[in-house]
Amino acid sequence: MNPTIFLFCALAACFGTGLALRGGWTSPLKTTILGLDPQGLGISALAVAAAMFFFGPVFGICIILVIVIHEFGHVAAFRVAGHHDASFRLVPLLGGYAISNRAVDTQEEDVFITLMGPAICLAPMLLAYALVPFATQYYPAAIGPLYTFAGIAGALNFFNLLPIWPLDGGRLTAAITSVFHDRAPFYIFAVSSALIGLIAVLAQSLFMLIFVIMTVQHMIQNGGGDGRAPYRRMTKKRARMCLGAWLFTAAALFMGGFSTIVQFV
Repeated sequence: MNPTIFLFCALAACFGTGLALRGGWTSPLKTTILGLDPQGLGISALAVAAAMFFFGPVFGICIILVIVIHEFGHVAAFRVAGHHDASFRLVPLLGGYAISNRAVDTQEEDVFITLMGPAICLAPMLLAYALVPFATQYYPAAIGPLYTFAGIAGALNFFNLLPIWPLDGGRLTAAITSVFHDRAPFYIFAVSSALIGLIAVLAQSLFMLIFVIMTVQHMIQNGGGDGRAPYRRMTKKRARMCLGAWLFTAAALFMGGFSTIVQFV
């Protein structure tokens, strides 16, 4: 694709993201950040230092930046849904978790809030890739950081959308597939846990194995992992639309983060 056209498309994606989250960029209430106590700050500092030590300064900074953007997507989506009390909390190494004191009212609201964490990273990922040709011509030193940021944004958020509990993909699995059958989340979690567990063993990945254990624990604690929820259910037509949005977002992030995914799998 022509670099100028690609850049225009990336900027259009940024504009579209802004429209989707209109009303969520600011809040009439002061945004609270949980974990600013000495212990929380100390753990966060160690997490940042560890990321930079193991992956290098640029890679580590990009990981932190992607996590912040991802979690702001959740906070902004909460605000769009009327939860202006949404707080921002960073959980070292496992990402952040945006919370509100008020429970969501509908499954559509739950899906929107959950999906917007990974989805908000699509536009900056595309923009980073679109800027590479211009960086090649005008500022070559930015090529590496742009590729690194884009790859991490795609890979990290694609992984986050896999049907694993308690990742966003696991929450989407429970919210969307339960519309079609109460036991659908259980079957999906069982199959995904088996497949990802096999990959974890073959790749000798303790990190992936931990998530498999958490998914199995969730299935046991929630009556076999059914998807019944305390809010109003959406129609099957809405569920299909949400499923399409989830799969489209995951596919786009996979393509954007493919090189990084291959590097670490």
